Amino acid sequence: MSNRYDKMDDYVTSMFSIFKMVNNKAEKQQDKRLKMIALTMYNYVRFMSKEHNIDLQSINNLESINLIPVFEYVAANNIEFYDFSNININDLDVTKREDLERFVLSHVYYITQGM
Repeated sequence: MSNRYDKMDDYVTSMFSIFKMVNNKAEKQQDKRLKMIALTMYNYVRFMSKEHNIDLQSINNLESINLIPVFEYVAANNIEFYDFSNININDLDVTKREDLERFVLSHVYYITQGM
């Protein structure tokens, strides 16, 4: 994971807000697959907040989610999304930070397209 993005507070805030939205939707729909995606997002956001010294508890509930920092981060770090319709499980190694980040951000991209 690169640190070429200078608005990490905004990025983490947006990602945390997206996690909360996905988690709430998973709970309402009792969707176990979506709940696992939300949990993966949470672990990623928690890791990023620790790495950049951002207190998740200080993030207020936002009425809307600002996706701009997420897509700026993706562009700044040249992250390519997974194509989930053609993904090979061997293409993904969740023990690698870059693969995990790409996996989470790919889900964020596809989920937010329906917002």
